[in-house]
Amino acid sequence: MRRAIVGVSVLLYTLPTLLSAQQDDLDLERLEIPPLSAETSVPYFGIGGGFVGLFLFPELEALNAKLQQWGMGTMSAPLFVSGIEGFATVGLIPNVRVGFFGIGGRKELQSNFHPDTQRQAELGITATGLAIAYAVVLVRSVTILPALAGGWGMMSVELAQAPSRTRWDELPPQGAVTTFLQRLTASYLFLHPQLYVEYAPLPFLLLRLGGGYQFSFVGEWKQNRIAVTDGVPQTLKASGASAQFAIFVGLFN
Repeated sequence: MRRAIVGVSVLLYTLPTLLSAQQDDLDLERLEIPPLSAETSVPYFGIGGGFVGLFLFPELEALNAKLQQWGMGTMSAPLFVSGIEGFATVGLIPNVRVGFFGIGGRKELQSNFHPDTQRQAELGITATGLAIAYAVVLVRSVTILPALAGGWGMMSVELAQAPSRTRWDELPPQGAVTTFLQRLTASYLFLHPQLYVEYAPLPFLLLRLGGGYQFSFVGEWKQNRIAVTDGVPQTLKASGASAQFAIFVGLFN
């Protein structure tokens, strides 16, 4: 027992001396502490396709003036168009995405000309094109994308009148007084700068809200696909502010 007590006493007496010697041999200035490993940034990636809905607010004053001449009411914006869009990132340019789309829609207005005769007006727009966007990742799964879309489309205006009921064997070879259809069409080119906000709640699901302004350049108008129509107001075009929503499936980071 006495030997154990003596051994412990000697150890306690010599321990400070040993620690002091080891501290003298340790060069704290040369001590390298490895830095904390930082998370490696991953470039934006997305490939997918899905449904796109767009509300377009074109200028309708010229069209409504014609509708009032026909004894009809007036149309009001927006015009809703919908379709599909697909896109993929460009591997050579980080965060750049290229896509394609096709959309279309129409807006109708009906009125009773006589108790058994109706008049109908229709404004239609279709568009096909490409879009290029640059992704700015705010936080995980939330991205802002300035985008520029462009392409070509077709714009149509239809003015029709017909009774509420007709018979096949009574359809005349020439136009009847109570039944007619006037259809004006014109092709156009467009540029559509936009800003998207996209959220990926799941790696295979992407939601989008966006807005922008479409600039259109309308070509020659034709009546019933044959007659060139002069004097169409220049304000009758597919230009205006836009609001968009979309849902895509694919792979997104």
